[in-house]
Amino acid sequence: MKRHDRASGPLARPFHVGYCAAGHDDALGPVATGSNLPTRTMTVLDHLGFGCVALSTLASPRASRDLLEGVFELGLRHFDTAPIYGRGYSEILLSEFLRGKRDKVSVATKFGMSPSRRPRLPSGLAMRLNTLRRRLRPPARPSPVETSPPIRPPATRRRIGRAELEASFDSSCRALGTDHVDLYLLHEEVPSALEPAAVDFLQELRASNRVRQLGLAANGSRYLDLEPADLAPWNVLQYEFGPAWPAHAGLLRQFPAKTHIFHSCLRGVSPTAASGTEPGRVLAGCLAANPSGRVLFSSTNLAHVRANLRVIGG
Repeated sequence: MKRHDRASGPLARPFHVGYCAAGHDDALGPVATGSNLPTRTMTVLDHLGFGCVALSTLASPRASRDLLEGVFELGLRHFDTAPIYGRGYSEILLSEFLRGKRDKVSVATKFGMSPSRRPRLPSGLAMRLNTLRRRLRPPARPSPVETSPPIRPPATRRRIGRAELEASFDSSCRALGTDHVDLYLLHEEVPSALEPAAVDFLQELRASNRVRQLGLAANGSRYLDLEPADLAPWNVLQYEFGPAWPAHAGLLRQFPAKTHIFHSCLRGVSPTAASGTEPGRVLAGCLAANPSGRVLFSSTNLAHVRANLRVIGG
């Protein structure tokens, strides 16, 4: 594949939106284009992001890096990870790709959920062992496409203090090989889980530019009982959206001043439906529903990523 700085063609066309709620340009701009890139016309690709939850399921760090390089060459510039993804290896694998590209991409990671212990094995060895375990495991029956409505998660009484948050941020920066995070998301909790000192630390991170934007990444049903005042310090709401998540469809109207990032849009969508174009059409529909925000998707198969982008680009 020919290397280039940005994809051309339909996906690189200007992305004309139907509305732009207050705060959307400021919130999405740095996240879309990277921290040090000049302001430019937003394109369809700027409203997409790549989820890194499955990087550690690949056969080797090289395979992970090749996938990310391929996604980058296709024009995607926003990458979403978390300390708990791949039991801590997702951030490490993403860091290997980020070398020499940190100022060309934006990175989102999270806090509030972490593996019970940080990775101890080199990523290559851990991935080989993971592959071996899968080979030795009895073959599972194919899972039917999920059609039942998602269950609303119960409320939690967890409290996150400053010390836990400081340790999580430092650990993520070390794993990612960076001194700043473009988007820092509270993972599977609501703001009431944070102690006041933890909120102060987040504000310090943002004031010092070590964190560019703050957001929440939880099941969207957790936001339904919140008021706009509950989300005052937060720029971004990240949650599930699409055919399987009808209860979340009203969140754009409920919180119009926030940047919304959709994920899990393809739950219940068969990748083979309509000659393989159905996933791309669903993603295109989610983009149309969220013209001032972003849509995340993920795959360990670069051909599927390319096919989705082809459908989205028309």
